[in-house]
Amino acid sequence: MVRFVVMAAGLASRMGKDKLALPWKNTTVLGHVLDTVLAAVNNQASALASTLEIQVVARQPIEKYVSEDSMNEFYKHSGVWHFAPNPRPLADTIKIGLQDLNSEVHSYAFLPGDQVGVTAQMLSACLAEVIKHPPDFLVPMTGETAGSPVFFHKRYVPELLALQGEQGGRVVLNRYGDRWRKFPVEESFFYDVDTPEQYQALFSQT
Repeated sequence: MVRFVVMAAGLASRMGKDKLALPWKNTTVLGHVLDTVLAAVNNQASALASTLEIQVVARQPIEKYVSEDSMNEFYKHSGVWHFAPNPRPLADTIKIGLQDLNSEVHSYAFLPGDQVGVTAQMLSACLAEVIKHPPDFLVPMTGETAGSPVFFHKRYVPELLALQGEQGGRVVLNRYGDRWRKFPVEESFFYDVDTPEQYQALFSQT
């Protein structure tokens, strides 16, 4: 079993507004990322789709970001929406996503809520690889650049829970460079919307 944690409760303020609620295609930035995760889950064989968990840690209720149809799909997959109204450092968001640990989950994937470049096809391929042969770490790579979502084996959960402040999973990942299973993706897979300029540039391509 694999748990996806979509991280949407950060301290980022460069946009001057809630960037996750900005329009993206026929939904919002966060709605698009969640729809992509749901599509990747649905791409798995039906027997495997039931072995996946989806959790979102966000500063606003689900209705702010997600359409009614996507909301129904999310809850059909027993999705969990953690409402965390105050801005939280990255380590706290990770810890919320690791609450109520299920002993059947062998891998945890962390995906930023603004990573609009993520595609269902590539995410599904990553997921299939992790389900087939759970690695210590599955790391999406473009050239020598690593990005999200990284899949962590459950043996690293204690180290993830020990993170502090703005420390993210990369702190744990970088301790074990010899244990990475690298998974090639296109550079666009890592596109996110950190600034108004990035948002406008990417939005114009949708």
